[in-house]
Amino acid sequence: MSPRIPVLALGLLLSATLRLPSQEFRALWSDAFNIGLNSSSEVTNLVNTARAGNYNAIMAQVRKRGDAYYRNGLEPVAAAVLAGFDPLADLITKAHDTSGGKPRLEVHAWLVTYNIWNSQSGTPSQPTHPYNAHPEWLSEKYRANPADPLTPPVRWDGSNYMLDQGHPQVQQHNYNVAMDVLTRYQVDGIHFDYIRYSDDSSTNNQPWGYHPISVARFQQLKKRPGIPLPTDTTWLQWRRDQVTAFLRKVYLNAWSVKPQARISAALITYGNTAPGLGPTDFATQSEAYRRVLQDWHGWLQEGILDLACPMVYKTSSAGVTNWTDFVRRKQFNRASAIGLGSYLNSTATNLAQMKLGRAAVGTTGEKAVGLLGYSYAVTENTATTTSQRLAARNESMAALTEDATAELYDPGGDPLFATRATPPAMPWKTDAAKGHLMGFVRDASTLASFDGATLTLTGPVTRTFISDGTGFFGTVDLPAGSYTLTVSMPGFGSQMRPVTVTGTQVRQESFHLRPPVLDWLSHSYNSPTRQATLTWTSETGQTFRVEYSDDLTLWLPHTTGLPSGGLSTSYLTPPTPPGTLRRWWRVKRE
Repeated sequence: MSPRIPVLALGLLLSATLRLPSQEFRALWSDAFNIGLNSSSEVTNLVNTARAGNYNAIMAQVRKRGDAYYRNGLEPVAAAVLAGFDPLADLITKAHDTSGGKPRLEVHAWLVTYNIWNSQSGTPSQPTHPYNAHPEWLSEKYRANPADPLTPPVRWDGSNYMLDQGHPQVQQHNYNVAMDVLTRYQVDGIHFDYIRYSDDSSTNNQPWGYHPISVARFQQLKKRPGIPLPTDTTWLQWRRDQVTAFLRKVYLNAWSVKPQARISAALITYGNTAPGLGPTDFATQSEAYRRVLQDWHGWLQEGILDLACPMVYKTSSAGVTNWTDFVRRKQFNRASAIGLGSYLNSTATNLAQMKLGRAAVGTTGEKAVGLLGYSYAVTENTATTTSQRLAARNESMAALTEDATAELYDPGGDPLFATRATPPAMPWKTDAAKGHLMGFVRDASTLASFDGATLTLTGPVTRTFISDGTGFFGTVDLPAGSYTLTVSMPGFGSQMRPVTVTGTQVRQESFHLRPPVLDWLSHSYNSPTRQATLTWTSETGQTFRVEYSDDLTLWLPHTTGLPSGGLSTSYLTPPTPPGTLRRWWRVKRE
């Protein structure tokens, strides 16, 4: 505890005495299952509480389970919201109000990504709720034989119904929801939760994601017949890739329309032991990766997340220390803030855990950029009634900011949030040496999205990537400069074009592909053998169908699935049957 000093001198000496950070992300998670967003008075109390505790951000759950805590969006307003009230708009107005010297609070729109309904006993009351409007989007559990009527689809995972992560229409809808909020409201960021697969799983055995469309996509893209097992490593990775592709699409599009918006996610840290620090340890040791298919280590490494918010919800100080140490060392060129479960612990333990989360790593000095507390509604583990929780909340804010109250819970310590701090800068957002690239690959005739087109970028660096189920592709943190971008799709040939990547900007470059024109190179007829030799242009990866007709009216297939020979393909027809006066041949691309 610092010695008592006169009040007039406090402002001059506090900074030097406590060495508090001038930039630190300090956020409260405010969930929609409890108080906080249902009325104007609740929003006022939320904002006042955050300011009283010297927080500078609120993660407000505005998409709970397919219901909205805002208006005129793509999903219905939650039943708990008062008629005509817009919780998100009211929160932004009050949190951003700096009149009279009030500090500005950031507002991050917290969106539950895939879990869409959490009750088996009833359905949402709104007909437009995704659960009601699109039951065909729900994920299914593994069945060895989906055609067996004795084993009907299972869509309830024990806690939730979820939208299927590998269904392109789901990915497009979730993307639309996020971008709708980002573009219509002055939010400071988008915060994803449940951006993963089900907890109804075990290590390297994830039985969810078996929507027929997802399985069919996997079979087509990987050339794998049959239903993959939940333990199939290729299938596990493919499902991870679907979640990553969704985040990548939001990240790049958010950057292009609102560059300073902070994209964050609440992330899994099951167990008290964190993975090792080796390059493959997260993949081999973390439940996030192996069990729920959430590769957040990879997201930070790629750079498609501005702020990782690992949920280090522990009662053990060792668990907090282990995970915090891992997180601080694994921020790559982005940032992390430590999420702590205040609802699990006493106020004294919560303060001790916040100190652990704020500390630097040994002599190397890596630090997380801030702290988050779950939750605004439950700030410690003893209060049970509404009035008790209100008193505990006020006491927690005072323990963070007031010397005397802090002394009660942390004898000899100083208030952790004794002074205000601004949210940390994101230097990668202004790095003129790096730019980004995104676009779509579509059919020029139908505008259908191409799933699995291959793109290769060559220039200052070389990268290869694949378009997702919505036809989207993208890559981040490219050295600024001139590149060549090539796209190829089986049956549609390839296109190549120059691309210039500019620092801090997202270059948008889309492709509309048509099948290559099939040109005859030669054709000849051998009278003695009554056979024709056909040669035409082709490209690797294409297949062809050879057809014949004796009257130019009825065409019959002679062979299908004929593989390309490379730049050209030749085919020797069978002998024309004796007595046939004339026979015509033609080739079609399959």
